Amino acid sequence: MRRWTWLLAVPWLAQAADDAVARGAVVFRQSCAVAYCHGPEGKAARAPALAGRRLDAATVMGTAAMGIPNTSMPAFAGQLKPEDLAAVAAYVVSLNGGDAEGAAPGAKPAAMPPDAAQGRSLFFDAARTGACGACHEIGQRGVPVSIALQDLRAAKLGDLQAVETPNVVTARPSGEEPFPAVVVEKSAGRTRVYDLSPRLPVLRTFGPKDVVLAPGSSWSHRTATDLYTEAELTAISRYLHWAAGR
Repeated sequence: MRRWTWLLAVPWLAQAADDAVARGAVVFRQSCAVAYCHGPEGKAARAPALAGRRLDAATVMGTAAMGIPNTSMPAFAGQLKPEDLAAVAAYVVSLNGGDAEGAAPGAKPAAMPPDAAQGRSLFFDAARTGACGACHEIGQRGVPVSIALQDLRAAKLGDLQAVETPNVVTARPSGEEPFPAVVVEKSAGRTRVYDLSPRLPVLRTFGPKDVVLAPGSSWSHRTATDLYTEAELTAISRYLHWAAGR
């Protein structure tokens, strides 16, 4: 009887594992794959690659929770819930280095025109502080701080400087200057926002009474697009059209 009970439980356990990996992917992109830490899908960036290293869940969870002293690897025990740390560990263990544009493993990616390829390089240019990929995600590459640009109407992609930013608010922390922010979480226990005042967004956590969020901000998308020339913005726009299948 015990044997049959175990067999009946296997599909449920598999679904639970899949859910943990999916949740871990979201948390990883928000907290670990920022532009100056680990790369998307666990690839190398300014921090080491995590994919393909045969890491076990206990090691990943312990390192994420406690950090690594005297390095830039912080301790997330006070920032992430235990279940989110466990989900990140499950995701890192599952990494297999899938296609950068989100294609299924083994699928042949669509051919990319040269101008779109140039735009992709500019979009994810790690050497350019504050490049598009520091705030926007395409195919699980980049950081989903804000909207997915490739989902905009085609007409909007023609003028990236004029992209509206309704999700940017003004954060007013106690004892600090206000700053433009994108809200990640607002709950009874904490408020988490991306601070947009530096070139690279910084994920910050506040107590529920330590920051006030006000609608609207003086921040505009032009602040980011000023990093690029008109010709470069045109190439990026063509990449976004390609990514959206238009």
